[in-house]
Amino acid sequence: MSIAQFTRFKSDKSEEMIAAAREAKAIFERHGAEFLRLSRFHTGAWAGEWLAVTRYSNWEVYGKVQEGVSKDPAFAKLVAHMRTIAELTGRNITVGVDL
Repeated sequence: MSIAQFTRFKSDKSEEMIAAAREAKAIFERHGAEFLRLSRFHTGAWAGEWLAVTRYSNWEVYGKVQEGVSKDPAFAKLVAHMRTIAELTGRNITVGVDL
């Protein structure tokens, strides 16, 4: 059962968003996330917004990663920077169904 977190941002600063996502990827993966990916919506209600997706193998790993990043000074610095370049517009968590 995988856990995925989807976070949407509005920003017109493409290069800065990509650089910030690279930093976030290193931080989240260092703390145990399976991956962090960045995409941009090209159609629909969220066209133009950015989507950051992180995945975790289970709830225990999700909790450990969240605890780890909450105490990571590099993550705190990144969040402060993100507030100057983007607006967080939504966050969702999904639970995978093993088929």
